[in-house]
Formats: sequence, C-alpha cells, structure tokens
Amino acid sequence: MNAAVIVPIVPAIQLKRILYATDFSEGSREALPVVCAIARRYDSEVLLAHVSPHVVYPLVTPEVLLDMNQKREREATQEFEELVRVTAALHISAKPILKSGEPVDELERIVREKGVDLVILSTHGRLGIKHMVMGSVAEALFRKLACPVLTVGPHLDKRFLNHVEIKNILFPTDLSEESRAVFPYLASLAHEYHAKITLLHVLPMETRSNPDARRLAEPLRAEMQRIFAPAISPECQAEFVIESGDAAERILQAGRAADLIGFGVRKAGEVTNHLRNTVTYRVLVNATCPVLTSRYPHQW
Repeated sequence: MNAAVIVPIVPAIQLKRILYATDFSEGSREALPVVCAIARRYDSEVLLAHVSPHVVYPLVTPEVLLDMNQKREREATQEFEELVRVTAALHISAKPILKSGEPVDELERIVREKGVDLVILSTHGRLGIKHMVMGSVAEALFRKLACPVLTVGPHLDKRFLNHVEIKNILFPTDLSEESRAVFPYLASLAHEYHAKITLLHVLPMETRSNPDARRLAEPLRAEMQRIFAPAISPECQAEFVIESGDAAERILQAGRAADLIGFGVRKAGEVTNHLRNTVTYRVLVNATCPVLTSRYPHQW
C-alpha cells in the first residue's frame, strides 16, 4: 500500500505586492473592487500596469506615428491618474506602470523585476488595435508566471462589485500533480477566511449511464480524502464531490455557489496551442466568481 501523500498547509499567505493589469476598458474596471478588497485585507501595495502593444502603420509617416504614440501615452496617463485617485480614496497604495510591447512578455518582466505575489486582471477587455482578448492574455500569463493569477470574467456576479468575501471555495481536481499546484494556496485562504472548501472530481460523460457509478466512485472519493484532507484546517468544512459529465459545465454549475474557483495548471509548452478549448479557459471566461490559477511547477 502506498504511503499517504500529504500536502502541507502553508503559512498565512503574504501578498505584499499585487499587480493589477488593465486595458482601461469598462470590463477591465470590474476587477478593481476585487483588487481593492484583497489589497485592504493583506495591506498590499498595488502596481497598476498597462501594456500598449506595438502597432505597425506602414502608410504612416514617422512624425504622425510619434504624434499617435504621444497621444496614447497622454490618454494612458490620464486613466492612471483616475485609478490612483480611486485607490487613494480607499486608502490603498498604488503605483502606475506604463509599458509598450508584447503584453505577456512585458507583464512577466514586471512580475519578475518587482517581486509580485499575485496578478489580477479581467478576461473580457481588449488590448489595443490588435484586439488581443484579455482571456487569451490571462491563460498565457498563468501558464508562464511563477506567481498565482486571479482573473475576473465578464459574467462576474454583481455581489463582487461591492463586497468581496471568501466563504466558499471550489477546487476542481483530476488528482494530477498539475491540478494540485494551487491547493496549498486554497487551503491557506480557506483557513484564513474560515471558508468551506469543496473538492470536485468530474468523471467522463459515459460514466453517467453506469448504474454502478456511485459505488465505483467511492474508492476515488477515499483517495481524494487521503491526499487532501490532512492539509485542510480543522476550522474549515470540507466536502469531497464526484460527478459525471462535461468537466467545464459541471465546474461552472458548482461554481455558481462559490466565491472563488482554484485551478492548478500546466506551464506553457506542455499544452495544446488551442488554448480556448481547454477546460480552464472555458471556466475562466464563464465563471460567475473570480478564478485563481497557479502553475505547476510552482514557487512558494
């Protein structure tokens, strides 16, 4: 019999520096209440980052191009000034960072150089004339960054616009090492917020028609408890759930009652290029609550 796999409870997480990536769109602004709530909770410094993608205009003279870039910088500066006023009114320390280049590369550089502990962004804004969808940027980021990434999608429940409290955490897992990457973070958050944590494993659709599915799932439930229960604070309620069906659909349905969904993900280079077909991406852009992702292998 194999020895029990124990995932240790990490100490209370430290979020000294949060990076809020914004394209200044209305959709992007919906992440701001989440940013402010977390920053207040952890007394975090907030970096307000905007990356303007390089745009090539083959028929534009250098003088006109310079004027266009200067106009974009002025507009970005005005947007930053407004964001700084908003965060200052909420007693949150915020510093603007304006960059130009490829969004994922520039944000990764900021995270590395500034020692960022958490990245927060919306998934339904668009970046510049190239119209790079923020959901695509989000998935590229959380598969590349060592720190966790918290995303806010277009279907965010309105309750998060005024009050952010974590009372119910959903952890979908296939029991792989990759999926476990986010669990220490979720266990720590559950302990800190005295939250309930639901661990969900979704079996393939064909198991729905198996009359013995419930009985056959019990060994799997026992395995989930063996792996994860030792890491869950005794102050937190834990539920181990096994369902059958389309994984993304079942996760989204369970996520309607959650305040946070957590995913462990594979790093870039280990996944298909069709990122928008992944379960993680589908949940990311359709969830009614924020989604936290952490890459495997991770750095704690």
